[in-house]
Amino acid sequence: MGFNFVRDILENRNRKKISVVMSGEDFSMTEETYGKMLDNSYRLVNFLKKKGLRAGDRILVLMRNSHSLYHVITASIAMGLVFAPAALILPEDQIRYRVEQIDAKAIFVDNSSEQKVKNIHTPTINMDSVSIQRHIGFQLPSFTDHYDNAEAEHAIFFTSGTEGRSKMIVHNGNYPLGHRTTVSWLGLEKDDLHWNISSPGWAKWAWSSYYSPFLAGSTVFNLNYNRFNAALALEALHRFKVTSLCAPPTVWRMFLLEDFSEKALYLKKASSAGEPLNPEIIERFWRATGIRIKDGYGQTESTLMVGNTDGNSIKPGSMGKPLHPYRVDIVDEKGNILKPGETGFIAVKVDDNRPVGLFMGYMNDPELTAERFSNGYYYTGDTAYKDEDGYIWFDSRFDDVIKSSDYRIGPFEVESALLEHPSVAESAVVGSPDKLRGDLVKAFVVLKPGYRGSRKLASELSSLVRRSVGPHARPRIIEFVDALPKTISGKIIRKRLREIEIKRFLGQEGDVDTDSQKEFRV
Repeated sequence: MGFNFVRDILENRNRKKISVVMSGEDFSMTEETYGKMLDNSYRLVNFLKKKGLRAGDRILVLMRNSHSLYHVITASIAMGLVFAPAALILPEDQIRYRVEQIDAKAIFVDNSSEQKVKNIHTPTINMDSVSIQRHIGFQLPSFTDHYDNAEAEHAIFFTSGTEGRSKMIVHNGNYPLGHRTTVSWLGLEKDDLHWNISSPGWAKWAWSSYYSPFLAGSTVFNLNYNRFNAALALEALHRFKVTSLCAPPTVWRMFLLEDFSEKALYLKKASSAGEPLNPEIIERFWRATGIRIKDGYGQTESTLMVGNTDGNSIKPGSMGKPLHPYRVDIVDEKGNILKPGETGFIAVKVDDNRPVGLFMGYMNDPELTAERFSNGYYYTGDTAYKDEDGYIWFDSRFDDVIKSSDYRIGPFEVESALLEHPSVAESAVVGSPDKLRGDLVKAFVVLKPGYRGSRKLASELSSLVRRSVGPHARPRIIEFVDALPKTISGKIIRKRLREIEIKRFLGQEGDVDTDSQKEFRV
């Protein structure tokens, strides 16, 4: 017998226990038990089978957080459909691209997304439709023919597109079991109410709003909002007594702009994912709440590979240690393992025992798949170093490395130093072309309310990095901006900032803001 997440995990949960809690911005709440979620998902399975969908068919899911979304994902897994989530914010041409690339047999939408697919000639199922819900309700709430070919396609995730067209990452049926590492990192237990602040369009939603809490038998919380608001989120944490929270660094930085003293929090566990979290943020949140945010490292291509867990001492700023079954080394281009303290590629050993949770490959891109799998390793595309105790410290995306004079500078440590200054809310550091040095270190800085950019402040920030990191890494150019470019999953797009600097260097500013009152050379 193979493995099916619904049959082998969800069917073994207490059917009377609450599985999912949904709230709106007005804090109106709906909830569903594990038993009710399974019944509704099986009704959907039987409806879809009558519609002609079969195991192996690929579907695109374009829906907001809702109980119906959980039914779609659960039904897909039970009957063997291959689901591919997409973000609601995507324009029509990006949705069409995804539909065509995966050869989708159906698109699942709700009222918020139906108009975006009206010109795409693929069968559409609106889960908010009264008629469709009525037909689903007529079906039997039972199903026993679970698809359990664990080596077959299970899900397709699109990357957030920080570098060119989104890649399509294919996982097999064993992928959910790989999230046992994610459960360990989050520290989830059956009594937890877990909130993962992530859009359903990304793999992180599947990570932490579906597989991990259900593996642990926890309850999932979701807050639907039009635009994230830190004060609203804090009220939700307080009102619903959320015990576990996972959020991207951007959200943790926004939280720290709020007054924690006004709300009683019931949090016991806090985790950060999406990109590395600066140690200054970890320290400040701990001082404000007594809770230590645990950083971790994984990709759309994997589950949690490296993490700070409750069983380990936390080194703020470190991603933590590799989690079984991932064997993570820091290697050079030829696959040679580097010594502690030496920066190289983060790579996962795959030659003799491929870890459960690691992806099958990039759909429609055998060249990239072959490039990433070489020398007996999967090369993540990120760089880091490992210390004497086995902790891994993130350096940068390989393409983010700044080469200034004879130095190679990772932007993350410079950004972390800048966040030590009380005026800085966010920063992004890139290389700005320079005829003499190759690149100058440049920082784009978003200030907290009440602060104003000036030459004096720019000099302070540059000197702070000089003291914290070293003179080679200090920003020689600082530009104060209102916001940083980000993917719709919240990751800073340094590539776009690099492109701006290249255009300026070549005298091709175009629509780039070159207001001299915002940029200072120090």
